Amino acid sequence: MRYDEAIEKLNSASAEELFAKIEKLENRGELSSEEVKNLLEETVGALFSASKEVKSEELYRVVRNGGKELCDHESTLTEESPLFGKDYIRFWADPIMPFVDGKIAEGETVSLMTYRKSVKENPLALLLEGFPEDSNVFDILEKDGLSENGRKNYLFVGKFIKNELMKDEKDGELIRKIKDLLEGEEQCTALCYSHDGADYVAMRKDVADIYYICTSVIVCRLDWMENKGEMVEVTPLSHSCGFVVPGKEIKYDEFGEVGTFTFEMDDYR
Repeated sequence: MRYDEAIEKLNSASAEELFAKIEKLENRGELSSEEVKNLLEETVGALFSASKEVKSEELYRVVRNGGKELCDHESTLTEESPLFGKDYIRFWADPIMPFVDGKIAEGETVSLMTYRKSVKENPLALLLEGFPEDSNVFDILEKDGLSENGRKNYLFVGKFIKNELMKDEKDGELIRKIKDLLEGEEQCTALCYSHDGADYVAMRKDVADIYYICTSVIVCRLDWMENKGEMVEVTPLSHSCGFVVPGKEIKYDEFGEVGTFTFEMDDYR
């Protein structure tokens, strides 16, 4: 929706009616697909698209090895995002949340992948949950005509989206419908959202390697996780030799006696 049209719609919407529609979406078990679609258009559809640059110099992923000790080709490490579908790969701005979000079990062996920025330009990502309540952007929005009622409506819809993104059992179909509404006709390069200081990024597969290159794959075993990801300790088993290039076989070296690696969330916030 156009920026000025969205502001007008947010201003004029009845907060009580909007809240009632959101409540129906939150308890949508018995709603038809058409009813869900209509309610999303009447709520999420009132928002204008917001975006920000992804400035992370490094991004991370954790991929299950599917029972294999080593994954020998890049294509075996690019499974589709469970939330955003086959066109997107999901990344994180720290090496801890991939273990948490992927529900990796202690003792499980996985591939931890590190990506480094390969160009100066930053990819532009659609901000899925909208601007947070303390954002300075609201000063600009108010100058552009956003009323107090419009602000409350914007934040309430944004809170609904954020809650859906943070649920343990996420409804991928609903989130993809939200994404489609927010991005409109033009498919976005990337999508992003954040929670408790952790940044989540999903990037289109056809453009991800323009901005980032996979510099390493570490095959490791998760030893333990503390406080839902405040700290993670892994035992490294093997690491890739050089950059991971699509279409080329991945060669590995053993780590030898190096002990364990510990990642702490405080180092990435």
